[in-house]
Amino acid sequence: MLSNKLKLVSGKYLEPLGRGFGRLGIRANHITISGFFLTFYVAWLIYNQQIYSAFFFGLILALFDGLDGLIARSTGTSSVRGGYLDAFVDRYADCVVFGALILCDWMEPIHYLEYIPAQMWAIAALIGAFQTSYSRAISERLGVSMERVGVVERPERALILGIGMLIGELAGNVEYVITWIVAGLAISGNFTAFQRLHYFWSKAKD
Repeated sequence: MLSNKLKLVSGKYLEPLGRGFGRLGIRANHITISGFFLTFYVAWLIYNQQIYSAFFFGLILALFDGLDGLIARSTGTSSVRGGYLDAFVDRYADCVVFGALILCDWMEPIHYLEYIPAQMWAIAALIGAFQTSYSRAISERLGVSMERVGVVERPERALILGIGMLIGELAGNVEYVITWIVAGLAISGNFTAFQRLHYFWSKAKD
């Protein structure tokens, strides 16, 4: 996954930055909680179709999403509580962002699939996002690692969604383009969940 590669690169080159934040008294949990509140603002921008602002603040949110882990690793302050808080906040982020797309009235159905409401793709994408994270959590609790299993996780979802919105806005038809993007996330997210089900089934020892 792209997120795994980015984590390796950031750990190698950005560790001094993480230590610098630590010396300023900024802790990973501070970043995580700040990102939690920023997520609601980004979702509000998406709901109101303020795409450029949503993309800009989404980039900041993505920075926060990686910065908390970087600070924790660089300063040696990783903790079980911090990991739980990060996962807890990530689930809220999935809910509010896809919730904004579910509730908005500006997405348009895909041609030849007009019988599927655009918001249904957002609901399916949210289900896929939850199943992707839950399938990993329960699998690893039962002793089967899900490292590098699946095609898309949260960092990839955020990147694809943000770039898709920006491309759609630049093309002058964000309403239609974003529905295609969300449909792709719905399919890839649920495909990842079933990939993990298959992987767990083949690796679990009863």
